[in-house]
Order: sequence, then C-alpha cells, then structure tokens
Amino acid sequence: MRYMYGVELLVPAGKLPGFYAQVIHKIGDHVNVFDRDKLLFIVENDAEREKLEAVLTKSSMLGDVFPLLLLPPTTEWEHLDDLGFVSQNEHLYLYAERVSLFTVPPTSGSAQDRWAASEQWREHLLGSVPQTADESAIYIIDSSLAELAEGIARAYQITLTWLHRGS
Repeated sequence: MRYMYGVELLVPAGKLPGFYAQVIHKIGDHVNVFDRDKLLFIVENDAEREKLEAVLTKSSMLGDVFPLLLLPPTTEWEHLDDLGFVSQNEHLYLYAERVSLFTVPPTSGSAQDRWAASEQWREHLLGSVPQTADESAIYIIDSSLAELAEGIARAYQITLTWLHRGS
C-alpha cells in the first residue's frame, strides 16, 4: 500500500482545445505524473502535488485534491462502489478518507480466535490483501466501521494494528 494524491483537472467552458493541450504539455514538462484516470492526475508525493496544483491553479483548471491509497495487484476486492477506482493503467486506488486498513499480528490471541474474528469481519470487508510469507493479511473496511472491527477483536481477545484509518 502506498499513499498518493489525486488531483482533478477541470476543463473550463469556452476555452479553445489548444488551451487544454498547452496545460497538458506544461504538466508533462513540470510534474512527474504516476498515473491518470480521465481528468484525474495521480502523483506520488507532496512536492509533485504542489507542482501540479500550481500549474492547474495558474490555468484556472484546479479541481478537487484528495489522498489516495494505491493497493497491490494481489488485492482481493469485493465492493469498489464509490470508495475507489481502477485507473487506466489497471492500478487499484481507494479514497484514503473513506477506508481503513488493519492487520492482525500472528502472535495476537490463538489461531482459532484469529480465524473466528476474521470470519466475523468477512461480513463487513470491502476487500483484503492476502497474507504473504513476510506479512499478515491486510483487511479493508469502510472507515465508518472501524469501531465495529475493534469490537470484534475485543470479543475474540485479539489486537488489531491499524495501517491506515480514514476519517
């Protein structure tokens, strides 16, 4: 999982097509764009976000700016709905403010309790990143369900490690 930024480009009415092309060219010259989805530019850090915002502000084309989470290609996704999207380059992004991600340390509680809790969470999960040899599985939920996930963990006497907690 990586933190990114989405910066929306607004195309003002009444501008000539050449104006739009000039702005796109300026972005290509000054900003390292990681990915794109239609009129949404995706950049990797604050510095690139600030450069992109400056170019778009100067052209009066700056739209919404928001944090994103880039998930690995191994992510198993159940409900994308309005919580994320798949880009033109087939990358899966989630709107960081709308989701929360957690993991369960392998030493937390018994294996049976971890399994039972994961079965309870399964009803509420949006998706997950499968366990690897080096890392535990990552569970993805709507940020409004964070307290519910903690309640399930308490019921089975295990602990959660929050990797990201949306608002």
